[in-house]
Amino acid sequence: MKGNSCSKIFATILIAISVLVNSCIEDNIIPPLTGDLNPVGEMLYYFESNGDFANSTNAPALIQAEEVFNNLNIFLLIDIRPATEFEGGHIENSLNVQTDSLFQFVESRYDLNYQKIVLISKNGHSSSYFSCLLRLAGFENVYALEYGMASWHADFADEWLSKLGDFSGIINWTNNPFPKNEFTELPQLIFERPEEPLEKRVASRIKEIISKGFNSGEVYYSSLPSFMNKYPICYGQTYLYNARKNYTFEGLGHPDDTRSYVDEPFFEFRSYKYLQTLPNTGEIFLYDYNGQQAASITAYLRVLGYDVRMLKFGANQLFYSRMIDDPELNGLIFSSQKIKNYPYVTGR
Repeated sequence: MKGNSCSKIFATILIAISVLVNSCIEDNIIPPLTGDLNPVGEMLYYFESNGDFANSTNAPALIQAEEVFNNLNIFLLIDIRPATEFEGGHIENSLNVQTDSLFQFVESRYDLNYQKIVLISKNGHSSSYFSCLLRLAGFENVYALEYGMASWHADFADEWLSKLGDFSGIINWTNNPFPKNEFTELPQLIFERPEEPLEKRVASRIKEIISKGFNSGEVYYSSLPSFMNKYPICYGQTYLYNARKNYTFEGLGHPDDTRSYVDEPFFEFRSYKYLQTLPNTGEIFLYDYNGQQAASITAYLRVLGYDVRMLKFGANQLFYSRMIDDPELNGLIFSSQKIKNYPYVTGR
């Protein structure tokens, strides 16, 4: 971190410890934070001290269609699609729950000994988004159906299949690196009841984000937007950021001005990595492999107050040919082989 922040770190840690001394801390991490420990800093410390789900190998908590099919009578299946889509076809035994009541619904059933609670969406993006939010709230057995209903049956895979392809402007991309921003303060948030225990404030913030929904233009884009006035990020491994030699689109790894933030094993959105290089005002845009990991980290960053939007379908709609050709990326593509064609039912 920047040298002039070091004098603040010790005071920050002492405040954090005093705030959380009565909390249930599973893994005592002491993350160095730049600046005073504002309400966002307190939440950040809380998340990182309780497993740091969003920045862990557990995220985005995907479960494959085959496992769901084999446990239809054991798992709690929550379909979060609009009612009309649910009635048009859904997994047997699944319940249709709209996101404005999702938190309360999961909370009311969390202690009923379900082995796993599975969120189901059309393409796996909104379910990854909301499952991260619920995990952050402490519901540790919540999962998202990988690729959503698109992996369950071909009748629901039209949107995924139609998005597979190569971005027309990729010929202008580059492998040149672009530096992250300088470190800055965390975003500012105001809580209605700042006197409440931190755990309740965290739950309140998560409920607020869930209540806003998963909306086009506000949380995600379905196609690559203009980067003007944005902070674009490629989120994943370096071989997603840079196109390697001897493969399709060699040297055409990413658009100009795009920064790389690595997920596993460095988890560069942690407080003691590069989280605070994110601008605390203005839009942040990020893409990943297929949109599901991006949805999860977008949820986390939005809880912390960052203005983040992600790209649905990710690199699968930006350089699908390169992903097919590169063995490091091939396992991250969506294809007809991912569709299981399991039976489904219609109506309510």
